[in-house]
Amino acid sequence: MKKTLPLIVAILCGVLSLADFIIPNPQLDALGAVLVEGVTILAAFALLLGLLNILGTHVHRVATGEGSRGLSLSLILAMLITMAVGIAFPHSGTLRWIFRYLYVPLQSTMTALLAFFVVSAAYRAFRLRNIEALILLVTSLLVLFTQLPFVGAISPSLAIIRDWLMRVPVTAATRGLILGIALGTIATSLRILLAVDRPYTGE
Repeated sequence: MKKTLPLIVAILCGVLSLADFIIPNPQLDALGAVLVEGVTILAAFALLLGLLNILGTHVHRVATGEGSRGLSLSLILAMLITMAVGIAFPHSGTLRWIFRYLYVPLQSTMTALLAFFVVSAAYRAFRLRNIEALILLVTSLLVLFTQLPFVGAISPSLAIIRDWLMRVPVTAATRGLILGIALGTIATSLRILLAVDRPYTGE
């Protein structure tokens, strides 16, 4: 029963949510809105549990001396201060200041670090091991070169080539990726609805 009940609930909610997108019916629309609201509430509780888990982990590290105490203590203080300001003054300039001058720069820094991983991945991908790698290298260098601002001044044909590359091959590859992601999502959803995968039962 412990495994059957979550399975039935998950399949029923999935079928009803899917039917809400396909069948235009006021009752289904109302039921779909209730299910979406329930998912939002569950996501909020999951976020709270994740927050408590992070807090408990770093409090344990500070208490036992595991890892870097300074980093863990900084995380705990920043988390508690932000939570206190957000709860006490939800629409204040102080909270906006925290997000504008602390959170946004940190987020930009984390995003900027991706450039190093991209360079490392490009180095591994562009090794001339076969003809496919040579084609990838030549096209990538061509696209990068045509994106430079002075390309149009060198030759108008390079700008035309750049527009064609962005409009035809790049768009085709992007659509292929989107279609692959959509098919993967559909396949995963069907596996869950048909009880092939059971993440909600702990298996």
